Order: sequence, then C-alpha cells, then structure tokens
Amino acid sequence: MSSENPNSPLEYTDFTIKATLTNFAPVEEVLISMGAMYIGNDEQTDYYFETDNGKLKLRQGTIENRIAHYRREYEVGSEKTIVFRYEENPSSEAIKQLRSQNKLIGFVRKSRKIYRLDNLKIHLDTLPDNRKFIEIEAFDRTNRFSAAALKAQCMAVKEKLGIPDSVLIKTGYMET
Repeated sequence: MSSENPNSPLEYTDFTIKATLTNFAPVEEVLISMGAMYIGNDEQTDYYFETDNGKLKLRQGTIENRIAHYRREYEVGSEKTIVFRYEENPSSEAIKQLRSQNKLIGFVRKSRKIYRLDNLKIHLDTLPDNRKFIEIEAFDRTNRFSAAALKAQCMAVKEKLGIPDSVLIKTGYMET
C-alpha cells in the first residue's frame, strides 16, 4: 500500500497510545479476559531513515516485516497516525532500494509480545535495557470506523487495562 505522491496520505486510519509499564502480567491477564488473541513474541529491529515528513521505518522481525512512512499527530492522550506508505512483507528489492536511497539515522531493537483484539493490536515491548512499554493501536484500512471511533477504542482499552495518564509517552522509543 503506497501513495503515488510520497506526501499524500493513504486510506488508513490509526490511533495509538504508548505508555511505560513495570510489569506485563496484570495487563496480560486483563487482555486474555477481554478475549485478546496472543499472536506471538516478535524479535524486532526498526531502522529509521531520514525524511522531511514524519518517520520512514523498515521493521524486520520474526513475525512482522514492513516498510512504513508515517507522521504522528498528538491528540489529547493519543496520537493519530497519518500513513503515506505501508508495505507488509516487502521484497528484498524494495528493502535494497530503501537502504540505497535513504540515509539511516538510527535503529531500535525490541522484543514485542503481540496481542490482537478485533481491529486493535496491543504490543508489550521490552527494550535491551529492560525498559517495558505498552502500545495500543486501533487501526482501519477499509474505512469501517470513524477517526473518533478508533480513538474511543484506544481510550476504552487503556481504561480497562488501568493505564494512568501519568505513564503515557509521545511518539516512540527513538526521536527523529
């Protein structure tokens, strides 16, 4: 999924909440009681490339692999994601082209437990320094939900998991 114009957004709506955690166990208990499906543990490396608009990322993991170009806009307690390119399981040629045409500016390694609940993904991330984070992502690639509905879904899961506003963080683990 890629736009002809690299600065023209795709028909992809996404709201994200990220927060710090100290212990995954209570969150995982609630997720399971809510009917979330455990997908698996993904060992990921995210490579970030220089761009004038948002973030350009190559994710290489044991479960998820993608090229994504996006910008996040803060909206009281969550971030709306504007997506310009989203390519799952990119070809080796697409990866080679990305690396040859863009300057690498950094990377983040993490171990990610992935849960799915309808159109939401809940990620429990552990970084090499043992810091722990949760990411709640409500997404829609088919225009089934309004932006307000997606944001409400994120906030509802945040509340059910007992995540206080005081532990929310903006954007991601690497500032660009």
